[in-house]
Amino acid sequence: MKKIFLLLVTALFLLSLYGCNTSSSSNNSTEQTTVTDTDDLSLDSDTDSETEFNYDLEIYYNDKKIDNLNLFDAFMPTEDGLIYSKINETSPNEIEYYRYYLDKKSSIKLGSIKDWTMQINDKAYVNNHLCFMASTGDITDEENRTLEFIDIDLNKNKMTTVFSDKGGFPYDTVTGADNLVIITKVLNNGTSLELYDTETQQFKQLKYLEFDDKNCVGKTIRKVSIDDKTKTICLLVLDCVSETDVSLKIETYDYDMNFLKSYDISNISDDSNELIQGVQFFDFRNNYLIYQNFSMTRCIGYIGNKKLQKSDMIDNIDDTYSMAQTPQKGYNTVLSFKDVDLERNIYLFNTIDKTMKKTKFKPEEENYYIGSMSRTGKDNLMIITTPDNADKKSNLNPKLYFTKLSDLNFQ
Repeated sequence: MKKIFLLLVTALFLLSLYGCNTSSSSNNSTEQTTVTDTDDLSLDSDTDSETEFNYDLEIYYNDKKIDNLNLFDAFMPTEDGLIYSKINETSPNEIEYYRYYLDKKSSIKLGSIKDWTMQINDKAYVNNHLCFMASTGDITDEENRTLEFIDIDLNKNKMTTVFSDKGGFPYDTVTGADNLVIITKVLNNGTSLELYDTETQQFKQLKYLEFDDKNCVGKTIRKVSIDDKTKTICLLVLDCVSETDVSLKIETYDYDMNFLKSYDISNISDDSNELIQGVQFFDFRNNYLIYQNFSMTRCIGYIGNKKLQKSDMIDNIDDTYSMAQTPQKGYNTVLSFKDVDLERNIYLFNTIDKTMKKTKFKPEEENYYIGSMSRTGKDNLMIITTPDNADKKSNLNPKLYFTKLSDLNFQ
């Protein structure tokens, strides 16, 4: 099944400072196109050692500026600060990971990855462990790339490479909730769904879906969601009957992987090409589907009588509409924003009472838009605002705000 995916990565080396990238390629004889327009992070393997990849970020806490950080990526908020990465100043193909403490205004180094080239934004935060995938080597060449699974134990501030998979697929996914860390491994003829134990650092295969790579026939897992309330594992499955006959489905299982239900959501788009796209965000709970792919499709929809009904509660849903990153799954509310909106609107959708509320973040601020948003716990938010530099004359720095969801005035 790598045939249907590997074309995704042929142009993924060159990203801008904030990690945005676009690539496309012919996917099969029907000339359907698979697009990645992601916040994934990567480096060009021919990077000049003098190139500046790190940037200055102003840190705000309780509405006051408290510090500046020079970094490559603000990775994830914690209860007492954040995890961030930084490109080594003398060795640009080495990325370092740090933990920043708000009270001390200081950082400690957790570890590093050498010959680093890319990491996707999928991550799981479970049992105070942060787990994610990173690629080293040449990601366009299966013979010369390695996929590493990283576990950062925040109880001990210890970073461990749990496995290094020679030739591993750079877009393998990681999902976490309710003490579960679940990964997908894309293999030559299928997808392996595996459970990771943060205590033993061992893996257990939960399910295997076969895919005939030669004929592009079979099933593959696009994304995984975990509902801790119903103890349900939800798989977003691309089902290929032929190169031209594809469907997108949600398959639900209990924690013992007993099959429960299947929902066909192929009507999520009128364009069949959209069904084969890589998926950036997927959550399914209380019969609500929250979906964002790497192309143009965004959806908040209700599934009734096994049929997807799209919601019209958010106006003008387009490819600038983004969901907040959630290293911890299990929320009944969904946060989202439009990343080119200078009014900085944030939307809060409740999957229980079916309400949509909106607020403006920092309405007094001018010429900034929300670049990214990350959520851990029920109330902790990390919001990065980026200066509008349309005229390319701005000398303003991006700003990182630590704030509480409960402090935002949603109406």
